[in-house]
Amino acid sequence: MGCFSFLCKECGEPIRSDDEAGEHVHLYLLRHGEIIEEMQGQYDSYGRVLNEEGESELWDMDWSKICELMDDKKSTSGEGIAAIHSDCFRGLVPITKSEGDPNQGWGEVTHSTSEII
Repeated sequence: MGCFSFLCKECGEPIRSDDEAGEHVHLYLLRHGEIIEEMQGQYDSYGRVLNEEGESELWDMDWSKICELMDDKKSTSGEGIAAIHSDCFRGLVPITKSEGDPNQGWGEVTHSTSEII
């Protein structure tokens, strides 16, 4: 499985992660412009976040269905995953998916890797 990498819906910068840590992020799984699932934590490079044990959280939706949704050229901008850095989050939930990061999330981690309160 390849990486799913996103640009933040607020600042437009990549949501980055490396072998040790990921930037803290809010993720929203959208279907027809509505949030059907959400999670937050350190980004794992694969469209999910890490739990306290360092393992990837799982979406309730089957992963193959999420991959189909992300790859479907016919899907609307309201279908897929929206990502927002936690330190960029201003309380407004997205209704459209994030743009993909052409650099696949690689590069220096510049946003917080811990939860912003």
